Amino acid sequence: MTPRHEMRLLSPWWVLLATLAIGSCASGGGALVNRNQVRVRVAEVGYDRESGAHYVLLEERGGNRSLPILIGDDEARAILLELRGIKPDRPLTYELLRDVIVRTGNHVDRVVIADMRNEVYFAKIYLDSGRYSIDSRPSDAIALAMGVDAPIFVADKLMEVSRSPGSAKAIRTVHGLGLSVQEMTPDLARYFGVDPLGGVLVAEVGADATKAGVEHGDIITQIEGREVHTPEEFARQAIAAGANRTVALTLLRDGKTQVVTLRSSNSAAPPVTGGESEESR
Repeated sequence: MTPRHEMRLLSPWWVLLATLAIGSCASGGGALVNRNQVRVRVAEVGYDRESGAHYVLLEERGGNRSLPILIGDDEARAILLELRGIKPDRPLTYELLRDVIVRTGNHVDRVVIADMRNEVYFAKIYLDSGRYSIDSRPSDAIALAMGVDAPIFVADKLMEVSRSPGSAKAIRTVHGLGLSVQEMTPDLARYFGVDPLGGVLVAEVGADATKAGVEHGDIITQIEGREVHTPEEFARQAIAAGANRTVALTLLRDGKTQVVTLRSSNSAAPPVTGGESEESR
């Protein structure tokens, strides 16, 4: 898997807003999905070592093909937050655009990663039953589609059979104590204002953890008073906490520390996914 770059446009959101205002990109009939397009889902956001950039991995629904696209740090953060269901305190650019589209009575039909030229990907956003089609960077189009729950398609010719990611490093995730947590990438650490090894980010919250007060986007810094720096440490400490007992978690939320207690009904934690383990590094 060798991620390639997305198209870079100047101020793509303002171009789209202007298009909606003047109606100059009418293209009736564009709502129909081309049979040469493949519907995909956002599988992960990772980090490519060779390029030193983030990528988004799109996977074919019900198939074995995928498409990795290199994207910017800010765009990776937006997609990752949407993927994990984490809502920032202030709206990001794609959320602003989503609200403008919805509140002006428009609708996103779908987005399509339509072409690649000179190792650069190009996307289109389709609105209002095909009335409008607007050029976009793939990352912006993907984030918008996720925000409005619109389908994402890729031109069939761009898909490739999935194989080992090679140099690409996915974000490491583990499960335990009724939670899914992931490593703090440098970009996420900057966003939350913490050290990359300052804890692990809560990505998914089970029912018991929700009742205990754990939320999406919390940063777990300690389990039973022992510091947690990585997903691997979280997994080991989740197991060490034991089953059917009360466990104290120290959380960082909105820059403030708090402690919650939850009952651990299952101490087992699956192996780390999405990256190399500590032992292999």
